[in-house]
Amino acid sequence: MDRAIRGVVFDLDGTLYDKRALEWYMLRSMPLALVRLLRYTRVRSGLAGQDLGDGAAIARVTLERLSRDPAAQQRWQWWITEQYEPRLIQGLRAASTLYPGVASLLERLRVAGLRLGLVSDYRGVPERLAALGLAAAAFDFVLVTEEHGAMKPSARMAAATLAGMGLPGPAMVMVGDRAFADQRFAEAAGMQF
Repeated sequence: MDRAIRGVVFDLDGTLYDKRALEWYMLRSMPLALVRLLRYTRVRSGLAGQDLGDGAAIARVTLERLSRDPAAQQRWQWWITEQYEPRLIQGLRAASTLYPGVASLLERLRVAGLRLGLVSDYRGVPERLAALGLAAAAFDFVLVTEEHGAMKPSARMAAATLAGMGLPGPAMVMVGDRAFADQRFAEAAGMQF
């Protein structure tokens, strides 16, 4: 049996860059929203592994977990799209950089003939990559699980990754920073971690 690696799938946040600098930036730049930041982060983390079927369902469940009040949900939605997400991109530009060697590693892997994938749970991947100085075109396959209504390690997203990469799981390795999400995702897809 051929055990050669023919593809590498990367997580984004915490894997291609140190997200601690971004987290500090967010805390410093939004001190009055500290409670909101912590609550939003906790709710989002609580969705790990869930498969709700489509992106609208993930958005709806997120807002429902943030508040049961429809008016408060609208305020949360405004805060997420108008305050949090733009500030996140600003923070990536101002406080974060790719880990040393990431860009050259991607290029060496591509030159070696490996397929490259990126699987992230959170939307805004092209903007986040651009803020880090990396184009989405650096990857053969990009999957934003949230847009499909699921979060790693969802079995459906593992299957979508296999299909999108066009390779069997044992021919790939997953590179990530979180055991629960990334390692279990790799296991669900049959990839090495």
